[in-house]
Amino acid sequence: MIQGQFRASVLQVPADVTPLKLRGYLRKEIEAVQATAVNQEDIIVVRLFVLEKILFGLGARKVDSILNGIVGKCPNIQRIELEALSRPLTAEEMQEAAADAQATVQALSERVMASGAKLG
Repeated sequence: MIQGQFRASVLQVPADVTPLKLRGYLRKEIEAVQATAVNQEDIIVVRLFVLEKILFGLGARKVDSILNGIVGKCPNIQRIELEALSRPLTAEEMQEAAADAQATVQALSERVMASGAKLG
């Protein structure tokens, strides 16, 4: 029986975060998401929205290195789904993104249940 929960978290990097400040900002935010894990078995998927200008300022290798380093220190974070934005999302768009992330988690839960596993 699987004791943990599947959860999704949606984060948007603020427009005032520069490429040089991205690592520190993400470390703080992702560790805060990690701190919400109740059990060691909890699985958390993070959908991260970042402005293109920040990503281009760092380059693909550096962004990948930052994300891998953070995920490596957060055992409950299963993955980070990175979405590049040309402009910041509105509050309504963030709600839509959260609903979409929840639907993804629900579909994953259903697949796990169909495989014969039991969620606690």
